[in-house]
Amino acid sequence: MKAKRLLGAGLAVGLGLAAITSTAVVAAQPKRGNAAAPARPADPPATKKTIALTPPGIQWGMSTKQVAAVIDKMLDEAYVPRYKATSPGVKMRALDAELAEEKSAFRRSRIDFGKLPTGIDATPLKGEYTYLNKESMMTLIRDGGKRHFFFIQDKLWKIIDEHALGEGNPRGKDFTSAVTKLASTFGLPGRVTPPDPDKGRYVTEVDWKDAATRFRAIERGDAEIAFAYEDLVTLSSLESLRPNKPTDANAIDPSVASAIRKDEAPPAPPPD
Repeated sequence: MKAKRLLGAGLAVGLGLAAITSTAVVAAQPKRGNAAAPARPADPPATKKTIALTPPGIQWGMSTKQVAAVIDKMLDEAYVPRYKATSPGVKMRALDAELAEEKSAFRRSRIDFGKLPTGIDATPLKGEYTYLNKESMMTLIRDGGKRHFFFIQDKLWKIIDEHALGEGNPRGKDFTSAVTKLASTFGLPGRVTPPDPDKGRYVTEVDWKDAATRFRAIERGDAEIAFAYEDLVTLSSLESLRPNKPTDANAIDPSVASAIRKDEAPPAPPPD
C-alpha cells in the first residue's frame, strides 16, 4: 500500500492544502456587467511559501538522462516494501522484471517535437510545447497519476501533473475549491487569467510564483485539474529559445500572397 501511495505523494505539489472561503478567488476574478474589469497584473503574485519540486532530487536544467536517474531512484524506493514481503525465487525475479519494465517505460515515453506532428496535439497539453525548437517530453504514469516532464535543448524546464477532482478529494471537488485551497496554502490569491480563444487560451488559469518557479493551476473540466511548474529563468528566455514559430494553417501561401499583391498594384505610368 505504501508503494501505491508513493506516486500520489510524489505527484502532489508537496503542499499541505487547507480550507479557505472562496471569497479570495471571487475577489480575484474579473467583474462582469457594465463595470470595467480590473487590469490583469503583469506578473503572478509571489508566494509566502517555496514551490517545491518532487520527487526529491528533481531540479531545473536536468537532462533527460538525469531525470530518468531520479525516477529510477524513486521507483527503487517504491518497491522496497514489496521486496521485503517477497521471498527469493520466481516471485522475486518477477518483481525484478516489473521494476525494470517501469523504468524502461518511462524512458520509452520520450516524445521529440521535431518536424512531424504528434498525437499530443489532440490533448490538453497542446500549447505547452512547440515544434522544431529542440523540445521533448517524458511521461510517468503510476497508480492513476500522470506527470509530464518538458525539456528544451535537453534541459528540464516544465513539469505538469494531472489530478482528479471530486467530492472528498483532498485537492477539491472542483476547480474553484482547488484554487481556493491553493490560495490558502500560498498565503494569497493567485492571478486569474480567463480564457481568450483569440490568443489560443481556452481555459481559466490561476498562477503564483516564488524566486525560481511559476506555478499554474489549469482548469480541466469538472473532474480534473492540472498543476504546472515552470522554470522562471527559461520562461524569461522562451522567445529566443523558440526561434521557429508555429505556422498558421489558415494563412495564405507566401507565393499566392505575392501574386495577389502584384495584381492589386497600380499600373505603371505610360512612357513619356
